[in-house]
Amino acid sequence: MWPKVTSALKVSWFLACLAALAWGIFGCEREVNTILRGECALLAGYVLALLNLPLSIVWWLLLSAASYAFYLAGIEIGESPAFGAVVWLGFVVVGYLQWFKLVPWLIAKWRSRRAARLQT
Repeated sequence: MWPKVTSALKVSWFLACLAALAWGIFGCEREVNTILRGECALLAGYVLALLNLPLSIVWWLLLSAASYAFYLAGIEIGESPAFGAVVWLGFVVVGYLQWFKLVPWLIAKWRSRRAARLQT
């Protein structure tokens, strides 16, 4: 039963991430000016961050630092479609590693320690 539940969670989580991407690409393009498009894309980023909390905060901080470093170098990357793809892909990778690799590993570790403690 658990593998089916885990697979359903993975698919549901990935579909939610794809929906945020589609909203960021297609929904935000309908906005009338660049300020509203930027606000819409930021809101899509917030949705991705919520889907992948708490490690998404680390990814968001790395993105902010990289964006600031590029700004200091005189390179503007905010409107770049490639930057949007990197943002989305980073959130998905961080979220996948967090929810489907790290959390199960931590649960297994906790259960093995608990079983070892109960045996003694």
